[in-house]
Amino acid sequence: MVTANNNQLGLTTRWVLVAFLIVIGAIAFWLVRDIMLLLLASVILAVLVSAPIRFFLRRGVPHNLAVVISLLLMLVVVVLAVLLVVPGLVEQFVVLARIIPQAIEQVQEFINSGQLNAQFPALAQLLAQIDLTSLGPILEQLGGVVQNITSALFPFLGGIANTLVGLIVVLFMSLYFITDPELYQQGVIKLVPIPYRPRAQQILERLDLTLRGFLQAKLTSMLLMGVGTFIGLSLLGIPLAPALGTINGVFSFVPNFGPLVALIPTLAVAIVNAPERWPWVILLIYGLSLVESQFIGPWLMSEQIKLPPVLVLVGQIVAGIFLGFMGLLLAVPLTAMVMVLVEEIYVKDILGDREIPAAHRPDTLEPDGV
Repeated sequence: MVTANNNQLGLTTRWVLVAFLIVIGAIAFWLVRDIMLLLLASVILAVLVSAPIRFFLRRGVPHNLAVVISLLLMLVVVVLAVLLVVPGLVEQFVVLARIIPQAIEQVQEFINSGQLNAQFPALAQLLAQIDLTSLGPILEQLGGVVQNITSALFPFLGGIANTLVGLIVVLFMSLYFITDPELYQQGVIKLVPIPYRPRAQQILERLDLTLRGFLQAKLTSMLLMGVGTFIGLSLLGIPLAPALGTINGVFSFVPNFGPLVALIPTLAVAIVNAPERWPWVILLIYGLSLVESQFIGPWLMSEQIKLPPVLVLVGQIVAGIFLGFMGLLLAVPLTAMVMVLVEEIYVKDILGDREIPAAHRPDTLEPDGV
């Protein structure tokens, strides 16, 4: 009886210590959350850049030589892009920055002149039934939100120094991870108890493969979104299609919220240059977004990383609230990593449920690309 009580007391003490350590870890993460987000961005960039390195390693090239060749190739690609592609896009973005204020003025004139009632009577009647005076506080709050989003999306307007410092930190940490990844991996493994280190190695391998699968699928879907937007806008006769396609492709990295932000400049160009086609522009952008999120994305992700859409949305909301714009940007890979840790540590190791489908095991998660 005494032995049973001692075992129960020991088990309770252990769980209390675990809970205490979790709370301490959460507080510590909150205090250094900005640094941890930069660290996560560096890891993701290192995983992305290491794709050509793994290509050369599989063909027998020594690691250091593979790193040098890969970095030189990427430098050549960046220089060519700057010389051949970027100037034309910059010109289009300058024109785009002029068009957006014109679009806002045209929308206001469209509403005030009564054309809204003539072309869209149902929408005009709906607006007429709304007490606009009661929307004052809501519009003020919405304006504050838009201002915060603008400052987050364009941080160089308020703090170019902080942006450059963060970018430099991410680049240098990524280079350190690339040059000697084994050093940092073994350093993380040594933080866990010796009996658990082989298991920690497996978990780190699955995290690596999860990030690689995510990047492979996401980069492919971003390319398809950008090209699809460019082709669709060109067929509709909307100008600045290359710049708008680039914007939609880049912002599709952030699911759910990205297409909403990308729609604003696209709709502005349509209103100024082809106002009768703006419904088709909305249909095009959200049609492509729907196809990407419901068909292309899940097909590319396949069984390598299977995130339920609700979990992605909840992860974005939580990360956006507690971690800001950077958290929203990295919400999907962060959610995927948390899901892997919960499945591997809690479900398998603590609960003992190791009946995981074969497609989720690390040895079957090897993606072909990134």
